[in-house]
Amino acid sequence: MKKLFSTGLAASALLLATSAQAQISFGPRVGLNVTNLSYDLDGEDEPSSKYQYGAQVGATLNAQFGNLSVQPSLLFTMKGDQAKSSGSESNTFGGQTFSYTYETKQSLRLNYLELPVNLVYSTNGAEGGFQVFAGPYVALGLSGKVKSDSKTTITAGGATQTNSSSDESDVEFVSKEGKDDKAYLRNLDAGFNMGVGYKVGGIQAQLGYGLGLSNLVPNDTNDKDPDITVRNRGFQLSLSYFFQ
Repeated sequence: MKKLFSTGLAASALLLATSAQAQISFGPRVGLNVTNLSYDLDGEDEPSSKYQYGAQVGATLNAQFGNLSVQPSLLFTMKGDQAKSSGSESNTFGGQTFSYTYETKQSLRLNYLELPVNLVYSTNGAEGGFQVFAGPYVALGLSGKVKSDSKTTITAGGATQTNSSSDESDVEFVSKEGKDDKAYLRNLDAGFNMGVGYKVGGIQAQLGYGLGLSNLVPNDTNDKDPDITVRNRGFQLSLSYFFQ
């Protein structure tokens, strides 16, 4: 993450240093995020993950150097995930069989302040045309919310009991977990964006994919690195307008 952050700062510094030689334009950017999470749970069964939809809004600067341009953006962006876990277990004691099944559905919504810095190649230079782009991003967690619904069923001796529960809590962005049962995620995220686009005049449309490289799980209460890994993933469809 430090390397990505340094790369982003270096790209911004290069942009400032060479801005006198570039064609500079800027404008608003809005878009749609379609995101989920990638899980590595240290050998445990991973939940099935569905996409969560969210918005992005902010501003983008374009510094054009021939067919290449540097585009840093400052965005309020929404990410998240919808996950489902289920399982069952059966045991026999004293000739009687006990079975247990569970199902948990979880909806996670996360809000970030994100700084992507993309290097963009346009077939027609300043006029636009077809584009390919790539670059790093860093993001600061602002707020979030997690909702979960659980159902358990226990069967024993021909009798069945089903229990259901729901829970909702705010997400706290930290570097180290607290000692309670709150939902904690790491306060900084970083990764890499890549994609394609098209620009005509001052209007630019881009379709990208964000590959999160940072583990969102913070250190434990003893400040030890976590054994499990959770990372952001997702597609982005954005529309920008650059004032000429």
